[in-house]
Amino acid sequence: MEGFLRVDHNAGTSSPSSSFNPDNADSTSICPLITPSPPTNALVDPIPEPIEPNYQIGAQLAEKLQMVHGKCDGDSISSASSEQPVTSQLLDGTNFLSLPLDEEAGVEGGKAASLELTFRNPTEDYFFMSWNWPFIRKVSLYLYLSGLIGMVALVIGLIATLPKTCNPETQWYQGKVFYEIFPASFYSSSQEMEGNLKGISMKADYIMQLNVRAVRLNSIFRSSHYPKDFENTINAMEIDSTLGNLEDFKSLVLHLNSRNISLMLDLPVASIIQNSSAKKFIIAPRNETEEPSDFFNVSYDFDPVEDAIQFWLLHGVEGFYLKGLEKFADQHDTARLVRKWKKLLGPHRILIVSEETLNRTPKKNLNIVLNNIDLVDVKLDIEKGVSEIIKQIDAVQNGSLFTKPGMPWVHWSIGNVNSNRLANILPFGNGTLGAALLQLMLPGTPSIFYGDEIGLNQIADPEEERKDIKHLHQLTMMPWKGEQPKVLPWIYGGSKSSPHFDQVNAIVRMTELRMQSPSIYMNAVYKEGVNKANAEVKYWQENFLVVQRWYPRRKSYVVASNLGSNHISTDLSMLLYTGQVIVGPKVDSILESISFKEVSLWPGESVVIVLD
Repeated sequence: MEGFLRVDHNAGTSSPSSSFNPDNADSTSICPLITPSPPTNALVDPIPEPIEPNYQIGAQLAEKLQMVHGKCDGDSISSASSEQPVTSQLLDGTNFLSLPLDEEAGVEGGKAASLELTFRNPTEDYFFMSWNWPFIRKVSLYLYLSGLIGMVALVIGLIATLPKTCNPETQWYQGKVFYEIFPASFYSSSQEMEGNLKGISMKADYIMQLNVRAVRLNSIFRSSHYPKDFENTINAMEIDSTLGNLEDFKSLVLHLNSRNISLMLDLPVASIIQNSSAKKFIIAPRNETEEPSDFFNVSYDFDPVEDAIQFWLLHGVEGFYLKGLEKFADQHDTARLVRKWKKLLGPHRILIVSEETLNRTPKKNLNIVLNNIDLVDVKLDIEKGVSEIIKQIDAVQNGSLFTKPGMPWVHWSIGNVNSNRLANILPFGNGTLGAALLQLMLPGTPSIFYGDEIGLNQIADPEEERKDIKHLHQLTMMPWKGEQPKVLPWIYGGSKSSPHFDQVNAIVRMTELRMQSPSIYMNAVYKEGVNKANAEVKYWQENFLVVQRWYPRRKSYVVASNLGSNHISTDLSMLLYTGQVIVGPKVDSILESISFKEVSLWPGESVVIVLD
């Protein structure tokens, strides 16, 4: 082994323990490895490491290594035996680095004892070891399952309570159907005189069947010869004795409200002002250039219209039609009065004015009026033909009422207390049904005049013997199915034809559809800052009219109407494809598919179709 490793005897310590002992190989071999670290100050001034190793090649060291090698061939160095030679273990230290550093770990028979990890306290002494862990696991499981079941139940509840439809909401008067009644001609509770308030209460179920949301009474106020001069009101806070008394009126309100029907009144503003002319004040001009107003001064306590509104609000009235206000629309203080009356009603009760009122209002006051009314009555001139109807629809939809959201809605009417009956304007078999279906398809709030739903004719007076009651010919007594027709004692003459009671079912189907579909009951679509009416005249020629209604993500509908006196067939396949008939054109029509290749309608007929 000369020429290999030789130890320099001058290096290292001279302690006897430094000599190699094969019987104590494990303990002596780890002494260099467990030497304590230098003191703390050694970090500041460390001992310099030798530049060159202190080992020298010598025969003596080689002989000792041979002796160790021979002894360890059959012996285990530690409890964990290794196939690597001891010399290699000594040089690389792979096996000795895992031995405990504590000298008292114990050596038995020259072999290292097994290493044991000890804790400061036994495991049994920790506080959580005494807990009832089986019980804790059960409680945790039950809480988890309960929470899971609760979350599932919450999700199911939310799904169950979701609305079936996501239709846009409207106010109670917007898009709904109104019903206009002349009380003295509707129904008599005693069957021996003209109609009265009790008679209307008795027919509340019939009104509800039509899906009506509000009933509007034309006139109930005391006059000198009611009902012949019903427009000449003497007292707007007193019911004419012919119709009943205040208790009958309260009972009528209860009957209607229990069926979700509101009661409204025509308030004769012009008549009230004229009868109060003796108490009228002249408003002093605000400057030299302003003309005095001949309207009454509302700056004082005297305002008969306000008094009448307050009185009827206390008895359950939900709105007023300001009849005759157009006569004062051009005066300076009219807009201020309308604002005052609307403030008195509040946001949930409504005011209705005629289209003529808006047309006569000065531009400087127009916004005040528009901001304080809820419905604008527009009478559809059916008798003037299709071309005039289209002009009316275009003028309304392109006017101020559709410029922005929040504007008053249109109150469509095709018959009223001052106009001829539809059955006389359209003297065809289904003329009144066709006109009603067209009206119910227009955007806004339609109003049905009593009797038009059954094609009621006006009084026949060919020789005009009673010219003094000519203005009342349209106020025919309402006939009722299964009851003897009644002739009013204050108006003579009978109807030309029998009523069409079977038309009511078709009207009911149409009003139900109007309640359900926003494509029909909405009046406009507000999108990207633009308010646009959701109705369009799709086609018209001579007396044939097609109007389409739509709403985003909803089905579209069309109504085709023949308002002429001749049979019409036309091809609409270039504009429309196919659809399903919903209502019309006859009361006994079958709901079936329809192709627009050839649409054929007889005079006065209308058909409502949902597009595929």
